Amino acid sequence: MTEHRRTIGVFLTDDHTVVRQALAEMIARQPEFKVVGQCGDGLQVAEQVLAARPDVLVLDIVMPGINGLDICRVLTRRMRNLAVLILSMHDDEEFVVRALENGASGYLTKEADNGQLIEALHTVFRGELYLAPGLSRGVLQRLGRGGDDPYEQLTARERQVLQLIAESKTNREVADALGIAVKTVETHRARLMRKLDIHDQTTLVKYALRKGVISLR
Repeated sequence: MTEHRRTIGVFLTDDHTVVRQALAEMIARQPEFKVVGQCGDGLQVAEQVLAARPDVLVLDIVMPGINGLDICRVLTRRMRNLAVLILSMHDDEEFVVRALENGASGYLTKEADNGQLIEALHTVFRGELYLAPGLSRGVLQRLGRGGDDPYEQLTARERQVLQLIAESKTNREVADALGIAVKTVETHRARLMRKLDIHDQTTLVKYALRKGVISLR
């Protein structure tokens, strides 16, 4: 009697449609996996993932609206059985540490080949940690040391406002994107800039770039 193996549901996020399509086609060739959704807009990812209930979320860091690290933080707290695999162009250890602290189960760079991606998907689905070849496991010793980082003191809403402002959105555009009042945006903006000790738009953008919240792409 042949043992029945449950199909592993995978949700793909990347702000480039061609990348998502290529990943979907490659994963679809593996009989044990099924792509249950795709999204390229950070503001929509959480809602769509909660609806699709995947086993594994493949998540890019650079996403419009809300970056992948903050999406990971939100979803791993709301879906305890969700495994998150970060697939990013960033190979800096700081991003790896922040991803793991935010609940990711694995980190793979976009230089990886198909075999490494499939191995990573299997590994995180089993509940194990996966780090891309070349990434030092020494990053694990740095976990939990970022308590003094002002960014960690921002609320989820303040992080959203920070990213949208750094993406050059006006207060009105931020309000429309988040479904809140302009006055509320102004309040969040003032609070986050006070917490970060940042007092002008240029410095805020530079900070967001350094934190990987936005990209120059």
